[in-house]
Amino acid sequence: MNNQISLCRIQLPQESAITVILKENHFYQYRLNQEMKKFLLLMTSVIGSYCFNPNDYVTIPFLKFPDSLSYNVLEINSIFEYLIACVYIGLFYYSMYFCISHILVWSHPAPKTPDRIAQTREEMRRGIKALFYVILLTTGIIWKVQPLNPYYGYYETHGIWIEGILHFTSRVQQYYYAQRYMLTFDVWFYTSHIIGHTPFFWKHLHGEHHEFVEPGAYAQDAVHPIEALIQGPIGHFLPTFIYPFHPVCHHVFGLLTSIYAQLAHDGRWDPAGHTLHHYYYSCNFSIWGFCDFIFGTGYNQEKYPIPYIPTWLRSKVNKSKNEDKKIM
Repeated sequence: MNNQISLCRIQLPQESAITVILKENHFYQYRLNQEMKKFLLLMTSVIGSYCFNPNDYVTIPFLKFPDSLSYNVLEINSIFEYLIACVYIGLFYYSMYFCISHILVWSHPAPKTPDRIAQTREEMRRGIKALFYVILLTTGIIWKVQPLNPYYGYYETHGIWIEGILHFTSRVQQYYYAQRYMLTFDVWFYTSHIIGHTPFFWKHLHGEHHEFVEPGAYAQDAVHPIEALIQGPIGHFLPTFIYPFHPVCHHVFGLLTSIYAQLAHDGRWDPAGHTLHHYYYSCNFSIWGFCDFIFGTGYNQEKYPIPYIPTWLRSKVNKSKNEDKKIM
């Protein structure tokens, strides 16, 4: 396989049909963004609506849970328990990675050409490799680093719950906790991403991910292992050292972020325009769009006058163009 895996860049003239399709796509992404906000509120409400000792309800061979989830989500005290935790966390994340990505790839309207199939296989191969190191570091941070966190066990004394009743006054307040996670993660991701586009790091790290000009869902983790660690577990745990997060809420936020990234690379559900970044390279660096808005690095149609039309929309554009010709 060629080192450079990409689809042809097709520059289409700006015609009325293209404009209509792009407007439809932007409206769809706006509606999706609103639904994502509602979903996030619902999830934070659900995870904050109960409190229990997991050992009273869950028994998994060789895997230990702490008596209180206010400290951590797993109890690891030895190298053996670390390896066992790696196995279970690996089973969970690999299953999620393959199931969600495969559904997205299978349902994607992009033509299943030999080049596209070969690209998907390469994304999968690199994703499997990168996830292996992500799982090792994530489990290691849970074991060795989180106990050193100044907010470790914060909610054991401050408490989210009082006698089983949610201590937060409203769903909106829970949403603020999610926003703090998203903003901190976005700043970290944006900064490391900008650095990744400098010549040295592009050559040795980030350029590997950009070999996929029109990525698929598997490309979410198809990165250099070092980049996967920087933008994955390190970015995920960084917010907990700045602001107290309940471990359950924190890891649910991370899980949702991972799913969101798969959807973004799929291209159909991409409110932050990450697929445009893969095509133009010099815009849409952040994961949520906050930093792009602040620093003015978001996609601008005046700066990029030739619109990018993904393959799964090109057939629709061509059909609309043909209908316009018939009307004329």
